[in-house]
Amino acid sequence: MKKLCIVADTYPPKKDGVLTFLRSILPYLKEHYEITLVAPAFSRDKNALSSDINVILTRYIPIEMANYYPAIPGTRVARAIKNSDIVFVHDLAPLGSSAINLARFMNKPLAVFCHHDEAGMLTQAFKLRERRFVPDRQFSSIIEKIVKKHYTAVDIFFVATSRFYLKLKKLGVEEHKIVFAPFAVDTDKFRQGNKTELKEKFGIPEKSPVLLYLGRMSHEKNVETIIRAVPLIAERHPEAYFVFAGGGARLKGYKALAGKIAPDANIIFTDWVEWDKTPDYYSMADIFLFPSLHETQAFVTMEAMASELAVLVSKDDIIEHSYYRDGENCLFISESLNEIELAEKASLLIEDSELRIRLGRAARETMLKVSWQDNADSIISGLKSIEYKENIPKKQKIKRLLINKYTGAALLAYAGTKVI
Repeated sequence: MKKLCIVADTYPPKKDGVLTFLRSILPYLKEHYEITLVAPAFSRDKNALSSDINVILTRYIPIEMANYYPAIPGTRVARAIKNSDIVFVHDLAPLGSSAINLARFMNKPLAVFCHHDEAGMLTQAFKLRERRFVPDRQFSSIIEKIVKKHYTAVDIFFVATSRFYLKLKKLGVEEHKIVFAPFAVDTDKFRQGNKTELKEKFGIPEKSPVLLYLGRMSHEKNVETIIRAVPLIAERHPEAYFVFAGGGARLKGYKALAGKIAPDANIIFTDWVEWDKTPDYYSMADIFLFPSLHETQAFVTMEAMASELAVLVSKDDIIEHSYYRDGENCLFISESLNEIELAEKASLLIEDSELRIRLGRAARETMLKVSWQDNADSIISGLKSIEYKENIPKKQKIKRLLINKYTGAALLAYAGTKVI
């Protein structure tokens, strides 16, 4: 059985889309590969994602940067890559970028699942309704050059949506290197459930409509726009409740903002919710709000759709490989930062129960058409296509390493290579 080294710059107890993906796909990959997972030691539980895999946890810097804590690559990372047959990277953060450089030096087959628009995410993460000294276009250009430099070493890319396919094409990635692997959701876990249990816990009247946001409290998720829409919705529907389920660096600030601009609205902040408890939150809600700035087809929206919620999401102009159909299984917000539009469409869903129910039912039918087995089949097929890679002479490896002015010395130490 081939050895697959999976590298991610995230690990429980953090909660994000990469972890949801890994938690869902690992059972399928374990049937075909002996897996080693390299991740930051946000916890010491090596069974947090899956049992029967080797887990290497690295140190990290306890300083939050754009909602992440930078991991510190070490010799064990290099050893894991050296002992692997294929390297599978999920972020271009410190672990991911180091793994790409190491795999390139060691001539290991290298795959990347494109989960993020790095330029868009970082641009929005560091600026929202604020000014910055470096213009957005220049900032994005710098990030894209860094990303492109790393991507030249990659043998195959996986994408779940056309948005990321177009991102790769813009960066000059060749067509034959891109494989579509659409995400799925566990429709047995996420489905309509008991609406009253959590309502009783939070003191929400049985007939009061519940509008839910579930996810990280961060700028790129555009939580601020939801909060700014709250007083507009509450003015028309004072009986409505707004539940913000999630934690993060901005939680305290968002609580303060909500208290300032909507002191009389029914707002509940829950902090982090454990993944196995999230179905209860979807079951309690009537409407799901997700006006994200850089991603539309997030796992939380798919889970909400599987739970038969009417979802309000940022407009997705790319129809191919999109789960969304405006007016059929969701409603689009054409301007993500427009709280007036968000409030108008949320109010429409509160007032029109027939529309709300129709959208929710169609949303679940959409999610029933996708499966993790299909996703796994695409990934396994792609990985098998790069299993064999021609070996490069040692002298050429050393030359390749030394010309990398950013990581040369570090990689020599990691790989334990002696230059004679």
